[in-house]
Order: sequence, then structure tokens, then C-alpha cells
Amino acid sequence: MRLRWDFELQDGQRFTDERYAVLRETSRQLIALIRAHSMFTGLPLRPSTVAQYFFTLRCLLQWMDGEGFSRFAQLDPPALLQFQQWLRTRPLAGHPSPRAPGTVLRHLYLFAYFHRFGGELDDSLSFDPFAGQDQRRAAGYHEGMRHPWPYTPDTVAVKLVQLAIDIVTRDAPVVLRAWQTYRQAAAGGRGAGHAHTGRATRALQSASAGFADAQSPVRSVRELVLRTDLLYASCFAVISYLVGPRVSEILHLKAGCVQRRCADGAGEPVTVIVGAIFKRQSGYHGRAHEWVAPPAAVQAVAVLEALSAGHRAVAGRDELWLRRWHGNGATEWHEVRPELLEIPSIARINIQLQRFAAWLGLAHEDRPWRLSTHQGRKTFARFAALRDRTCLFALAQQLGHRERAETDHGYAGSDYRLNQEIDAEILQQSINAWEHMLAAPGLGGRAGEEIVANRPRFRGKRMKEDLASYARLLVDAGLVLGICDWGFCVYREEHSACLGNAAGPNPARREPSTCARCKNFAVSQRHRPYWVEQVHRCERLLDEPALPRQTLRLVRTRLDEARSLIRTIDSDAKERS
Repeated sequence: MRLRWDFELQDGQRFTDERYAVLRETSRQLIALIRAHSMFTGLPLRPSTVAQYFFTLRCLLQWMDGEGFSRFAQLDPPALLQFQQWLRTRPLAGHPSPRAPGTVLRHLYLFAYFHRFGGELDDSLSFDPFAGQDQRRAAGYHEGMRHPWPYTPDTVAVKLVQLAIDIVTRDAPVVLRAWQTYRQAAAGGRGAGHAHTGRATRALQSASAGFADAQSPVRSVRELVLRTDLLYASCFAVISYLVGPRVSEILHLKAGCVQRRCADGAGEPVTVIVGAIFKRQSGYHGRAHEWVAPPAAVQAVAVLEALSAGHRAVAGRDELWLRRWHGNGATEWHEVRPELLEIPSIARINIQLQRFAAWLGLAHEDRPWRLSTHQGRKTFARFAALRDRTCLFALAQQLGHRERAETDHGYAGSDYRLNQEIDAEILQQSINAWEHMLAAPGLGGRAGEEIVANRPRFRGKRMKEDLASYARLLVDAGLVLGICDWGFCVYREEHSACLGNAAGPNPARREPSTCARCKNFAVSQRHRPYWVEQVHRCERLLDEPALPRQTLRLVRTRLDEARSLIRTIDSDAKERS
């Protein structure tokens, strides 16, 4: 990469003139540091990115020359504000409007590099350019202008995570076994070019002959490459949606990152993923961090370790996401060259996720849903925050936020906005549940019987609109529902079996058996699978030969409750039909 340092300054002078020798040497040092160390990943930057920083530095140098500054150390906070104002008002070629905050933000990143690498420069800033604020606010971003990262809607996220876990747990052994067959076939013959591909395809077809279609064997090299890419995308989705790291933190995980921790002497061991924070704040970037990981995420890391074993051995590196920098295909694993291996860019992962979404057929409101690398982290945070508004401190620790306020602002919203979002979500869930109960053919539970006896009948072309209007009327009147896997709670404090108060049900005593005997409880066909599973669970317990008498009595009571609710649901449905 070649950079031209002889650009023009004021009065026709050039930056290569002798009077600028000290400033030029510091500028060269800064560009070299930027080239070698990304502020976000710590890895070398691409030449095109370094060129952008060079143009930004050139703007700063031109402004400094016009204002009479001969060294970077002479800059102070008022001078930084003057430079920002100059950037905003400086005309753009072909654009009459001033620079957008995003453009100013790219210029301000340069000052973050000055502060980060100040100790390695001969001449640098003598102050923290963003003390007490971040670059976005300094660039002119305001709350009203803010476009938050999108989260994945629940209907899309549930399907995505379920299918991704299924691929990671069930499809991964088939794909890894197919790669062993491919390597053996590719190494076991001669031929130029892609002759090994034909041998490998025949070997895969022969190896899959003994497997049924239900086991989804790999029958060609092309299919192997496709399913490998899907497996990588699945691993990313599982880790992102179930653990919540940033995309750079996922891409820089290393082999052996899954470890066990004991919180205290008596506590159960906790499985964590060990990595590093990739954050744009000095003193925090690169700090070791641990994320609590569920079994599915641990399995995803194990799959990545198996997929990357060959690349890691050739390159002598530990990163799990080492891929060939250009081109797909099976030759990535056949002719491995260490100089061509790198951690994929965020843009490449985005493309993989979008292909994955199309392959899964993800859609929302009758439109294909586009996945992106940050959606998993945002969805993870929103899911946790909406279900327990007291967990923000623990959530901030899991996400690796320096301050809980960042979790509030960027992921869950401020306390006021979070409460608004939670309340709006509860109201919408209540409206949807009332629509379901007003139209359901049969309802069980003591409140369900009351609703069936008193609800109006809706007929005609406007039945759906009338249902929605009546449901909203009930919610507006204060009949907000408690919704759970086993039924609905039409909460009225005077009938509460869980001993709730005016604020709502008592979460400490709210459980299926308590709800089943409560006057506020209603259950529909939607909840039948839960109670069927409850019956099966109780029957399995009754088969235990050494069950204590007191436990036996309790299990039989639970079994009778579940069977009674199922009979009510089924009998009401038959009568209505």
C-alpha cells in the first residue's frame, strides 16, 4: 500500500516540506500502528481501511495548519470541538448538505487511536478526547436519530434456534464423518486439477449406501460443502442467540475455550466460554471475559473445534473460525495453505447467515427475514430483559458491558422505556390471549368455564374485527391476563390461590398445581400438550418401585388434576364441534 504524503496545505505548501518533518514522522507512526492493530479486533487492518484513516488524518492536518497548531500535543478539548464544528460545516463536493453524524464519527475514531496508542507515539494528545461520553454522542448522534439494532421476532427466533440446535446436534456427526471420507479419498489417488473431487463423490456415495434417507447421509462433494457452510452458520446462531457475545468475540474464540467454574464450595459447577472483550473503549478492549454457556452452545464450540482442527494444525493458531480468505469449495480442506487462512470478516458471516435464513425459509409477516450478525445478541438481551426486569446487572455482565447503562440504552432501553416495552408486550399478549379464548371451541379450568358460559357469540364477515375489538375492550377494562405454558390467569385478587396482591399473582407460589385449583385459571386446546406431558411424567414416576408414600400421594393428585383438565378440554371441544 502506497500513501502520498505530499498533499497540499494552505498557501500552496506541501506536507513533505521540512517544516512539517516532526508532524509527518508522528503521522507515519500512527498510520503504521493503525495498519498493524485494529482498535476493535487487535488484528491488522485491510489497506482500504487504512487509506480511509489516512484521508481522515489528512483532513486533521489541513485544519491544524490553518489554525496554527504544529504538534498534536497542542490540541486540547476546545480545539477538538472546533475541529468537529469545522467538519460539520465544511462543504462536501456535490452535496450542499452538511456532513452527517456518521461521517463525523469516522473522523473521530482517529482520536480514539491517538488515545489508545499515545504511549507509542513521539507526539500525541495529552487528554482523553471522549472522557465521560462516547464517540457517537460527540459526533452529534441524539436519541431521536438513533436507529437501534434490530432484534429477531420471537416467531422467527424460535424456529431459527430450534433448527440450528438440531443441525449442530444431529447433522454435525454426519458432516464430520463425511469429511473423513473426503480426505481419505482425496489423498488416496492421483490426478491433476479437481480429479480428487470425482473420487471423493464416489467414496461418499459408497459410504452412504448403508444409511437410510432418514439419517441424511452426504452423497456428493457439493452437498458436503453446502452442509458445512450451514453447519458454520448454525454454530454462529446457537452461540449468538443463546450466549450473547459480540460478533468479533465469537469469531475470535479459541480451542479449549469451554471451561468449568465453581461459584463457591457448595455450588454446582457452571460451564463458561472463555474469550476476550472486543469493545471500542480503552482499558476495556481485550479484557478476558467469561460467558455462561448452555449445553447447546458447548456442543457448537465442540463442532467448531472439530471443523477447524486441520486449519489450526497447518496454521499453528488456536482460532476456531479460521477459513480460507477467498473462495469456497472442498479444496479449502484439501489444499490448505497457512498464508491463505484468516478469520472471516463480518460481511462474510452476514452473507452466510442470510443464505442460512433463506435455506430455513425464515419469514415474518409474509416477507423473508434477513439475519445479521448482531441480531442474536440483541434478541438474547431483549428476551432476558422482557421476562425479568430485575436482571439487568447480570445481563450487563453476561454481555460484557462496561456499565449497566449501556445495557439499558442499547439493548433493553432505559428503565422508563424498558417498563413501557414490557407493559406494551404484556398488553398485546393479553389481547391475543383474549381473542383466542373468545374463539376457542372449549376451555377448561374454573375461569374457563365461566368465560364459556358468559362470552358473546361472534358471527359474520366482521367476526375477526369484532373479536379483536372486544378483546381490546376487556384489556382496557383491566382484565389483563397472566400467560404461561400451562394456561391463562384471569387475575382477580380475591380469588387468587397463589395469594397474590393488587400488583398481580405471587410468583413464588405460582405453579401448575396451584393454578389448576384456582378460580382465575383457564386452559385451552393450546395448552393440552403441556398437560399430556404432565400425565406422562406422573405415570413414569408411579412406575418407580421405591417411591415414598407421601410422594406417591402427591404424584397421584397431580395426575388426577392433569387428567381432569384434559377431559374438560376434550369434552368441550367435542360439544362445540
